[in-house]
Amino acid sequence: MTEKTVFSLQGRHILVTGASSGIGLNICRSIVTSGGKVTGVARRVDLLSEMVKELGEDNASFIEADLASDAGIEKVVAGIPEINGLVHAVGISKLSPLKFIKRQSLEEVMNVNYFSMVLLLAQITRHKKLQRNTNSSVVLISSVAQQIGTKSSLLYTGSKGAMSAASRVIANELSSQKIRVNTIEPGMVQTAMASEMEDVLSKEAIEKDKAQYPLGYGTPEDVANAAIFLLSDASKWMTGQSLTLDGGRYKLLD
Repeated sequence: MTEKTVFSLQGRHILVTGASSGIGLNICRSIVTSGGKVTGVARRVDLLSEMVKELGEDNASFIEADLASDAGIEKVVAGIPEINGLVHAVGISKLSPLKFIKRQSLEEVMNVNYFSMVLLLAQITRHKKLQRNTNSSVVLISSVAQQIGTKSSLLYTGSKGAMSAASRVIANELSSQKIRVNTIEPGMVQTAMASEMEDVLSKEAIEKDKAQYPLGYGTPEDVANAAIFLLSDASKWMTGQSLTLDGGRYKLLD
């Protein structure tokens, strides 16, 4: 049994989107390790089934859904019990210079990275699926990209900037119900999505970027640890804030 500490999630049920891989999957693992139960949401049934098998059916369940659609969001809200927290980790990334951006790619990225977050939270709060007055917590996985202006990242950066800005409005609206809302803004994390950059950027460019991180690139576990902090009572006096996790990349530049 997990020892009861201020970081414990015993007795709490957390919904995690983007749960089939990368950061989302590792957050699911950490929630269960911390004593909580998790319902994971993603489109890949095979990977979600593996997650439940790994964590145990008593600890984990899943809902297969595409959050880029209203039907997918409605399916999730209808399929969950009352929950104590939400981690919105679903996301996609596309690199494109400004002059090549078209409405289709803009809508695709915004649908997944931003619209899904707003519409899912709207439905969850409307149907009172997030417990009120019990220190419930919403954690949104944004990106340090929204603090800077990396070339060709407009699609991704714009969607994450929208998420970070909206999080403060949502935190304000939900504060009267003692529901906390915070974001995590990671730098480069070693995930499958990050590895796709190698298809666009040269190996030399990747190595040059990595060298600028004093503590190196992060891991999904690093982000999961921060998520547990924000989900737990350890952060019960914290809302409307953003945690930057970037290994010192943007604060310790020479």
